[in-house]
Amino acid sequence: MSESVSAGIAGESINGTLSKLVEKTEALTALLISRHGICLGQAGGGAKLNATALAALVAGMFSATKEVANIVGEEQFSILLQQGSKRHIHISLIGESSMMVIVFEEYSRIGRVRLAAKKCSNTLVQLINQDKEDQKEAIQDISIPDFKEYALNLIDRIFVVGEEEEEDASS
Repeated sequence: MSESVSAGIAGESINGTLSKLVEKTEALTALLISRHGICLGQAGGGAKLNATALAALVAGMFSATKEVANIVGEEQFSILLQQGSKRHIHISLIGESSMMVIVFEEYSRIGRVRLAAKKCSNTLVQLINQDKEDQKEAIQDISIPDFKEYALNLIDRIFVVGEEEEEDASS
């Protein structure tokens, strides 16, 4: 990742990015979910919505839609739009393993939501990738010899304490 891109997203967070999206589109809520149905971020007035259930159901829906795409000769569809009489849901793929869900009402223009979602997706991909890099660095920071020594000392202390209790009980 280049310095300018990194500096541009340094102050950003997933929830902050979603909040800006909700503000721009006047959406009710925006979620970032994994393809496994886990909610990774949320913004907006979605308190009335069950984000956990919505994330799980959308992930299942997207999996089914992927199979439909395969049947018609596509690898997958990158955007799904569900239109209701009052509320609509815009779902788009974000990177390889996430989806963005935007719930909005009829007064919000679908075109505005799609454009804002497309712009927001680049930032979210960068944030997700940065988060993955941070996790890799944290894992690499764990020193295996130090951990091994700690674990062995802990085991020794457990058994030494256990032996002392047995000796006290037998006397």
